[in-house]
Amino acid sequence: MIKVIIDSGIDQNVFMKQEYTYEFLPLSVIIEDKDYLDQKEISLEQVHEHMSKGILPKTSQITPQSLLELLDEARKNRDDVLYLCIYSQFSGTFQVAHSLINEYKVNHPEMNVELVDSLGGSGGGALLAFQALEMVKSGMQFEKVVDQTRKNTKHIKYHFTLNDLNWLVKGGRLSKVAGVAGTALNIKPYLTVDHTGIIVKKLVRGKERIYKRIIQDVKEGVGTFDDQLVTISHVNDIEAAEKLEAMIKKALPNVTTQILDIGAVLAAHLGIGGVGVFYFDEKPEHYQYIDKI
Repeated sequence: MIKVIIDSGIDQNVFMKQEYTYEFLPLSVIIEDKDYLDQKEISLEQVHEHMSKGILPKTSQITPQSLLELLDEARKNRDDVLYLCIYSQFSGTFQVAHSLINEYKVNHPEMNVELVDSLGGSGGGALLAFQALEMVKSGMQFEKVVDQTRKNTKHIKYHFTLNDLNWLVKGGRLSKVAGVAGTALNIKPYLTVDHTGIIVKKLVRGKERIYKRIIQDVKEGVGTFDDQLVTISHVNDIEAAEKLEAMIKKALPNVTTQILDIGAVLAAHLGIGGVGVFYFDEKPEHYQYIDKI
């Protein structure tokens, strides 16, 4: 069997948890100098509660022991392992996992273990996870699942916006003066992901304008692959997610959608009200349509 591991950088929802079997590997969320294992020792709702008070959570990578336990369990069950990891630019998790997995493969050469840097995470990571889990369900060989997943990471597009510029100020991505001025002028940041991590692509005045710009870019980016799954992720703002979902379905009536909660790790960077849209810019060779959505 193939065991898929995803960590805190990959968004989940009820559908994913109910329809698929996978292992969840938590990063740590640090609030007021206290460490909590994401979703095991602190819920997303509790993280949101702290954030709503203006507290900026910090995060740290996985513990080596937590990954070792999953690998040992998989080896005992003679499972192959594919670990979909939060972007190496967002967290030190990839470096920790890469070192540990390389050593593990030397000590246990009979076991197939592969680590894939998602080159993002959040709803884009969820698209990777949906595809990997569906390929596993279809009976695809381990090497093909890994190869296609790695190819998929290079074709997922990320479009984010935030309600509150102050989170960019707190995270050091925007000066305090620019944050105050932008808030006064109702400026919304348009964020994306590149080789350096999360970047501010541009600033747009007004929520409606930025939503329309996102939909325009999604429509252009999807191109002829207009019957794919598009994910929408949010930080405690289901109304924004549902509004974007409705706009996407109107612009692209053949797509299917899934709304997900942005996990605590990336929520710490985006703040309450962050919302994003994710899709493939071309159809993968082994694309898996999900019948139950």
